[in-house]
Amino acid sequence: MIRKFQIILIFTVILALPSLAASNDDIKLWSDGPLTWSDFHQLLPPTSSEPSKLEVELSATPQQSGASAKLEARAIMHRNASVVNTGIKTPERLRYHQLQFDLLELMRRNLQEEINSGIDGATVEKRLKYYQDLYRQRARQIAQETKNGSLQAAVVSWEENIDNQLRNIGTPRVPQVTTMQGCYGVYAGVGYDRPTSSLYDNFGGSVMFHVGLTGGYKKFKLKTDVAFGQPSYRNDNIFNIAPDEDGRPLQGNNSSNPTHIMASVQLGYTVLEYGRLSITPNVGGFYNHYGWEVANYSWSKDDEGHDVRSITSVEHRKLHNFSFIASIDFDINLNSRVTNTSITGSSHRERWSSSLRITPWVAHSKFNKCDPSVSGMHLGINVSYLGLARLFRL
Repeated sequence: MIRKFQIILIFTVILALPSLAASNDDIKLWSDGPLTWSDFHQLLPPTSSEPSKLEVELSATPQQSGASAKLEARAIMHRNASVVNTGIKTPERLRYHQLQFDLLELMRRNLQEEINSGIDGATVEKRLKYYQDLYRQRARQIAQETKNGSLQAAVVSWEENIDNQLRNIGTPRVPQVTTMQGCYGVYAGVGYDRPTSSLYDNFGGSVMFHVGLTGGYKKFKLKTDVAFGQPSYRNDNIFNIAPDEDGRPLQGNNSSNPTHIMASVQLGYTVLEYGRLSITPNVGGFYNHYGWEVANYSWSKDDEGHDVRSITSVEHRKLHNFSFIASIDFDINLNSRVTNTSITGSSHRERWSSSLRITPWVAHSKFNKCDPSVSGMHLGINVSYLGLARLFRL
């Protein structure tokens, strides 16, 4: 499952597939013991001009088991692709091939040490290629300096050099990497809110900008966010202030747009995780606030007898309430990477996933201060960027 263990897929991309497809009889690991001529499965007659050839591979193989995996570099001999001319099955020639295999094991241990240090998947791919290229370069150097194993003094010198390096580095452990059950992150984006019923008689819909925090354990998620917008007015006299005896309004909205602030705390449960998509329904509490300025008017007549309106005072008004909200988060994973430190600044590694979040939602509001009271639903949809971190235990 991509969201559950993204690092496994990152490593899988870089693996050498032939080693995974090969049979157990074909593969021999350096740790299985010294080479013997019986490990070379392609036999050529003594009359053939082709010499013996050791076919080897350096790979980085994740082996998954449940929620964990071993991140293992491997030095592999492919028996079925390794060739020997039966006329040159000498101890000296086999010693030369063992030297090649020991060199590959040295590359493997260096790569395993770097994997254990916490490098991310993209870096592993680069380092794997680096050690593959380095092995080929050193193998050519050994072939030249030993004349393909015929100069025993040169072979012994290289053996001592590689043996010393193997002893110095030791045998690196193959760590179990598990993704911890908890997660935390942030999200931010833009959406649209459309009130209904008598709410819409007073306030129009508006674009809302929002930011939030989220966390979770296993499939349970908790999120809190705040949103800001400036809708239009649909009623200039929301509090229904009576006009004067001539029918002229005594109060009206003084600001061009009200300030609309919404906040929520919601608890969710992920019901589906499939490929890059996860779906999480949420329910929770909802705070809704409208704030704006109203002007109080007085009226007089000008010299020509026309009504002239004057603002006598300006007041700040607000409507707010607590109610419920329900939403569904559709999270589409865009990419994931392994960080060397967490976003909190600690030294723990974590998997940071970037996702596109699409959230339709509905919330209820009722304002009793209005006369008559104003109530209705808010129908909205948000589009957000979600950054979610899960700690790794290495």
